[in-house]
Amino acid sequence: MATMQMLVSVSVCMHFFIASADGLRKQPNIVFIMADDLGWNDVSWNNKDMPTSNLEQLAKEGVRLDQAYSQQVCTPSRAALLTGKYPFHIGRQKRALKPLQPTGLKLNLTTLPQELKKLGYNTHIVGKWHLGYCAWEYTPTRRGFDTFLGFYLGSENHFSHDRDYKTKPEDPPAFYDFRENEAVARQDYQGVYSTTVFKRRSKDIIANVAEERALNVYENYKPFFLYLSFQATHAPLQARAEMLAKIPQTGNPARDIYKAMVLDMDLAIAGIVKELKDKDLYNDTIIVFTSDNGGAISHGASNYPLRGTKGTLFEGGTRATTFIHAPQILNQTNIVSNNLVHITDWMPTILSMAGFDGNPSKDLGLDGIDQWDAINNNENVRDEMVYNLKVDPISGAIRIGPHKIIFGKKFNKQGWYDTDNTALQCAAFKKDKKEKRKNKYKEAGNVIERQDRKIKFTNRGAENKSKHKMKKKKNTDKKRDKRKNKVDYHRKKVEKKQTKTVKQIEKKREKKREKKREKKDIQKQKQKEKQKKMKKKNSQSSKKKDKKGKRDRKDFNHKKVINKKNKTKKRNKSKEEKREMQKEEEKQEKQIEKQIEKQEKKIENKDLRTEIKKEKKLTKIWKSWIPLPSSEVQDMMRLRMDDCNWEEFVDSGHSQSLNLIPRSDLQVGDMVQLINPMLNPYNISAEDEDSEFDRSAISEVEDGNLNMENLFDKVDIAMYNILEDPSEKKDLRFELPEIFAQLRSRAIFHLKNVVPADFPPPDLSGHPSNFQGYFSPGWCKPTYS
Repeated sequence: MATMQMLVSVSVCMHFFIASADGLRKQPNIVFIMADDLGWNDVSWNNKDMPTSNLEQLAKEGVRLDQAYSQQVCTPSRAALLTGKYPFHIGRQKRALKPLQPTGLKLNLTTLPQELKKLGYNTHIVGKWHLGYCAWEYTPTRRGFDTFLGFYLGSENHFSHDRDYKTKPEDPPAFYDFRENEAVARQDYQGVYSTTVFKRRSKDIIANVAEERALNVYENYKPFFLYLSFQATHAPLQARAEMLAKIPQTGNPARDIYKAMVLDMDLAIAGIVKELKDKDLYNDTIIVFTSDNGGAISHGASNYPLRGTKGTLFEGGTRATTFIHAPQILNQTNIVSNNLVHITDWMPTILSMAGFDGNPSKDLGLDGIDQWDAINNNENVRDEMVYNLKVDPISGAIRIGPHKIIFGKKFNKQGWYDTDNTALQCAAFKKDKKEKRKNKYKEAGNVIERQDRKIKFTNRGAENKSKHKMKKKKNTDKKRDKRKNKVDYHRKKVEKKQTKTVKQIEKKREKKREKKREKKDIQKQKQKEKQKKMKKKNSQSSKKKDKKGKRDRKDFNHKKVINKKNKTKKRNKSKEEKREMQKEEEKQEKQIEKQIEKQEKKIENKDLRTEIKKEKKLTKIWKSWIPLPSSEVQDMMRLRMDDCNWEEFVDSGHSQSLNLIPRSDLQVGDMVQLINPMLNPYNISAEDEDSEFDRSAISEVEDGNLNMENLFDKVDIAMYNILEDPSEKKDLRFELPEIFAQLRSRAIFHLKNVVPADFPPPDLSGHPSNFQGYFSPGWCKPTYS
């Protein structure tokens, strides 16, 4: 018995190690995270306003793949991920599956989790499935996953986990879709936000692996593959109020709720990574993050500056924000790679990570290419990539090297949509009702109505009215001119007074100086005369000195004292006169300054009144906002009030119908939601994004007179250099004819190998009303090929 246990333990030990360049290493745990409808401009390394600091840190510590691509919508991307094959090779190229379509992922296709189980992995899926559920054979636990917690459909309520699908008046408002393995799961899940549910389940899986390792004598455990398929940020727009409170409010509530959903997902991923570190599984785990397609503009996402949106084959609909994080396993980190990667590449790449013996692409007949060594060595191994192809009608896109051609009929949603720069409603800032009416007429273009009104009046009446209007205009102009002239005249008067007062003050000062000089000269002359007289007296009275010396000395001293007193009096008088003059000058200057201040205040008061009116209107708008808009948003709104012009916004694809909505109107308990947002600034609906072209599917291939080459040349075609022109603005079709011919021939080659789309009409026998109100399997027969 003991030898048997030893054999088992040794076999398990050998199973968990794979060959590498450095020798033997453990099979890594693999966590594959797929966001739903996350746009290129919805992560902080492409847009600083997005709250994804944790994702950005993980990307910096790994390898960021800026040329990674998914399919244009949900179901094709998930099929390509789990099969490693182009959707047009397996019939999944058309659109996302609808709830009651009797189809699924064909049973003859080998899936990624099935191959991983052969390599000794435990496999788990948490979140969205969206690959068919009409038969039990199509469901996750029958396609290679050991466990499943999530929902079958493409979308549902993030909190209640149900979906509206009424076909009869007696039907309930919504039907439930949430499963644990194959059983309906309500307890502990209904009413809990989906991102929170999926985070908890992922942490539980990690904790169970740690327990398994702790119970093993050799601390060995079966490696695990976790496919974490978030519901966020797919519609409906629903977020936790706690998250929305952390998002600065803008004029686009759909964008704000979307950011709250992104923030919640970012924090959930951070919590999962922390759990890996706490359970000592982080160093043995490879984390891959990507999105199933571009962002949905109809529900607040942004792919700017890339062109297009979800459902298109432009870069904005297919390029996915992607990175690999495994600092202890990757040969290099903190790298941004521009090597071409397609979503079909993840199956062979993950199998290579897990220790697949051989070439998974060749051995399993996959369209995907093993990128594991290329990622580690920063090499490019893919030169050609097919975005998608359809033949009914002909449409698609293909890329070779940096060059891409996109072809089809009547391209839809082909603009550049800057969701973070949507304009506010200009009419809310108008001052007068008359101006609002005038603008309404201009915007609506009701020129005919105006002409009809003019016809009703006689020519004389019209002339009189026009003259009367001209007079009014002239009077208003005259009044304005008078006001301006008065202000100018008053200013000129003040300036003249200022110049006069300055001249007068200078003249007075000069007169004072002259008087002082004259006084000094008179005093000097008097002193000289006195000195002469004293000399004469001294000569005459030399004889009488002895007798009168004492008397003369006393008189002389007395005169000196008197002179000193007189001088001090004069000095005091001159000082007082100076002070009085200065006081008078200061009074005059103050009066002039007061007059100038009054005029300036009048001008300032006019500006203040207009500003106060603006502030009153703004406060009315954001009175009930929770919280108040940021200072940047307030300043932006004030500027738009000064120059309320829509031309620059309309030219870039914006609409005037965007209103400001208080957040209190969107909150219900702890939930904030915006169902079927009417504030979409681009007039794009979710249905538009679910289809690639405006044109209906007319069968062109059935026409026997036209071959594929002729059909291809009849559609609209454009060619771009994606590396030099990622926004797809310059068509190079006629500038580079040789490259275009190469792309054309490859596109036609692939079009001839397109498998018919497996997209049947809905079958009401699978309606949830027939299954106790649940979206349930068991109402169709599975197909194997």
